[in-house]
Amino acid sequence: MATPGQPMFTRAAGPAARLAMWSVLAITLVVLDARFNAMGWLRAGVVAVFYPAQLAVRAPFELASDVSGFLVRHRTLQNENEALRQANQRADAQLAGLNALRADNEELRRLVVLRQMNGFDSVAAEILSTPRDPFSQRVILDKGANTGIRAGQPVVDGMGLVGQVTRAYAFSSEVTLVTDRSQAVPVQIQRTGQRVLVFGGGSSMEVRYLPTHTDIRQGDILVTSGIDRVYPPGLVVARVTRVQRPSEDPYARVSCLPMAGVDRSRVLMVLAAQEAPGKP
Repeated sequence: MATPGQPMFTRAAGPAARLAMWSVLAITLVVLDARFNAMGWLRAGVVAVFYPAQLAVRAPFELASDVSGFLVRHRTLQNENEALRQANQRADAQLAGLNALRADNEELRRLVVLRQMNGFDSVAAEILSTPRDPFSQRVILDKGANTGIRAGQPVVDGMGLVGQVTRAYAFSSEVTLVTDRSQAVPVQIQRTGQRVLVFGGGSSMEVRYLPTHTDIRQGDILVTSGIDRVYPPGLVVARVTRVQRPSEDPYARVSCLPMAGVDRSRVLMVLAAQEAPGKP
């Protein structure tokens, strides 16, 4: 029952009134916060309360971003390394090609000088094949009888005597190297002029039947003497690498290494000695 002076019915505030009230309150708080930072404590508290949750929500995305960045950088480094490796391979191939050309040019220059110094007619030929058998001291050249090559002609490279043509085919020829065990070359010691005979020994050579008192020493150079009419005089053949003079043996044991070699040359020269002009 209503008391005296109190209205029997009250009316609640409507939505418009509540909106206006909250709007005024919000504007007031914004103005106070802007001027006096009145809500700073509230913001700090909210941030402190929700910061762990923010970290938990953000962590998977940051991890995914870090992993993605690592994979991208790793792939980029792999691509750069592969590009550098290929560039190095190309550079190595170009350098090897230049070195091969330089070696070929130097070899050809020595052959030309040798030809001019000795006055030989000659035919330049490339090595087609070398024996796979280490005991076979023969090579095949790409020039034959069609270019005037005949059996018995000496073969040289830019360093000296290589061997002798033993078979001449129509378009190729076989050369037996001076290191073959069937070969014997009359030579002389360049330092003293002493004539000796050097024999093939497989990969090396040896002087046989040389008296122990003969003046020969390690480092001596042996050159063709020319007395056999097969090899012209003055061609470098071998270098003495060891001299042994056993007291119980009348002959010295002399080991040599050939100065020339098909393992170091690609182009060889087949020589034909010029005939001396006839007398009038």
